[in-house]
Amino acid sequence: MSLNLGRVAVIADQMTAFGGADREMLSLLKLIPDADIFTILFNPNGYKNVEIRQKIYTSFVQKSPFKYKLSKHLKVLNPIVYEGFDLREYDTIISISAGPAKGIIPSLKQIHIAMVMTPPRALWDHELNVRASRLKNIYKPISIVLNNYLRLWDVSLVPRVDHWIANSEFIAKKISKRYGVESKVIYPGIDNKYFEEIKQDEIDEVVLKYKIPKDFVLVVSRLYDYKRVDWAVRSCIKTGDNLVIAGKGPDYKYIKKLAKGHKNIYFIGFLDSDREVRMLYKQAKVLLFCGIEDFGLIPVEAMAQGTPILAYKEGGVTETVLDSICGEFFLSNDELTCLLKDFDKKRYNRAKIIDRAREFSESIFLENINQYLKQINA
Repeated sequence: MSLNLGRVAVIADQMTAFGGADREMLSLLKLIPDADIFTILFNPNGYKNVEIRQKIYTSFVQKSPFKYKLSKHLKVLNPIVYEGFDLREYDTIISISAGPAKGIIPSLKQIHIAMVMTPPRALWDHELNVRASRLKNIYKPISIVLNNYLRLWDVSLVPRVDHWIANSEFIAKKISKRYGVESKVIYPGIDNKYFEEIKQDEIDEVVLKYKIPKDFVLVVSRLYDYKRVDWAVRSCIKTGDNLVIAGKGPDYKYIKKLAKGHKNIYFIGFLDSDREVRMLYKQAKVLLFCGIEDFGLIPVEAMAQGTPILAYKEGGVTETVLDSICGEFFLSNDELTCLLKDFDKKRYNRAKIIDRAREFSESIFLENINQYLKQINA
């Protein structure tokens, strides 16, 4: 049975910086290359090394002169924007969302499939990401009032969705708790390029380019409060390990201040290409993953290069990283410090780590979601 969804609209949360939801969307678009994308705001600078061939439709926010500076404050406009998209010419709507994208209004004839990265953390998990801001004492009381309203709106969206997809068992439980509905778990996957064997001389060039030591532990993350990159910094300050932090975000000033005076902490921002990230995965003695993530593509990407993981023991990472085979888990900053002090990469079998990563390959994701879409479209 072939996949026949008719005209497809893919709805995304604001697209201002490339992240995990975008990776899942790009994978999905390999199945439905003729789909159109709708989002509140698109910043091309956040997708410089990403090829998106589909047409991207944005909202009136795109015409604002200060749109990118104000992007993190757009949630007050979410109900207006997403309910305002005219999607009448589409047969199938697929929202890929950790936020408001599932808030579109489908017609009775349209099928709406919600691929939920997570119920919005800002609404349900008290995530604010303003501790580095001078205005944090203003943001907090405003957010309490606004989030109460947006939680009601978020729950009201449940009848607009026909089929729910979760990216992990962890998120399936969240969807059940927040919305009272059951969801199909389909794990995301990583492209074959992440398994590429990279020569050491190429890695040495990248190490030299970013002026980092050859012996280091690695964090690859956008810098938000909930990612808890500060845990990695505190532990490495205590153990003396060189820590390389690849990524940017609103928590940068806070973390930079925490690391001040410690020459073993290296901030290198976003790298110039995914391939350079893969080189750092392979060179790193371990990847640190301190936040609670819905699924967590970064650990799987690192495992594809045979690199072990030290991860916080909650979230999707507990479904991908095999304890004592692919790495170890911790429940506190002190436990992470102890694991780092005793860490020895030689304890881990590189081939077994890579084999585990292959269980979360993009080809498996595409096959699983293809079968699911055929099933609901039968």
